[in-house]
Amino acid sequence: MVYTLGEMLLDVLTERKITYEEFLSYGHPGGAMLNTAVSLARSGIKTALISETGSDTVADLLIRFLKENKIETKYIVRYPSLPASVALARLNKQKKAHYTFLKNYPEKRRLLLPARFKPPDVLLFGSLYALDPTIRKAVLTALSKAKKADSIIVYDPNIRQTESLKNPLWEKALWENLSTATIIKGSDEDFDAIFGKQPPEKHLYTLQEINPYALIFITLGDKGAIACHHKKQIFRKAEETEVVSTIGAGDGFNAGIIAEIVQSEISPFTLPDYMEKLLESGIKYSAAVCRSKDNYIPPFHL
Repeated sequence: MVYTLGEMLLDVLTERKITYEEFLSYGHPGGAMLNTAVSLARSGIKTALISETGSDTVADLLIRFLKENKIETKYIVRYPSLPASVALARLNKQKKAHYTFLKNYPEKRRLLLPARFKPPDVLLFGSLYALDPTIRKAVLTALSKAKKADSIIVYDPNIRQTESLKNPLWEKALWENLSTATIIKGSDEDFDAIFGKQPPEKHLYTLQEINPYALIFITLGDKGAIACHHKKQIFRKAEETEVVSTIGAGDGFNAGIIAEIVQSEISPFTLPDYMEKLLESGIKYSAAVCRSKDNYIPPFHL
């Protein structure tokens, strides 16, 4: 089973200013971990989403979408009398998005976690959601359970802005996540935001100092991606493709990595032997998402 831990929300995608009425009709399910879960489930991989949502009509539709895509929803907490969270994604000329979030959570929050993880399981987590102090204890519990079971832990920081990292609690959580992961995957923009702008090779060096055992992937947008473990590095160019939207491209990359792990039955101890295949699968899935107007691979695409 693959568990993805993160927020679920209604994504509203536009390339122009829109009215409120249009806002209500443009939405589709989103959130980084939800995006990855959908691509995985559409690849025939058993996947569960660990998340939170409200109890309004939008939340009902999000749950229905997950079930129709054969994603396990029993680990989703639903809060009464709260609407689902929303993200407004405005695309620029390069098809990259600037987000405005409206998050709806109660003061006291909780996560539903599996009773235990098993060695073949994969846990994917990330974004600012994984740093939030109000659910941090539950996130740490999930990491501890997965680590004890020798499950593969994939961490995608997915951080573009540094304001939150000025809070010492959030910064501490980031370093804990990086040091715990079996696989660290992020974009060059993520690591520029975290460590300061510098070449990807320097980011790799910094990450290896934090976690010398992790398999590391850095995506470079339309230039391609790098995989690294210890002193071995592999670079692959991006697939040439007609880009409809880059939203979810990184989430698609995560799905490609995890799909290859599950389908090839790769263990945490043999991951470095499959660096090339994992990198190529990540690029393949990412390109498929970029060709779609949605944040995940189309059904029956791969």
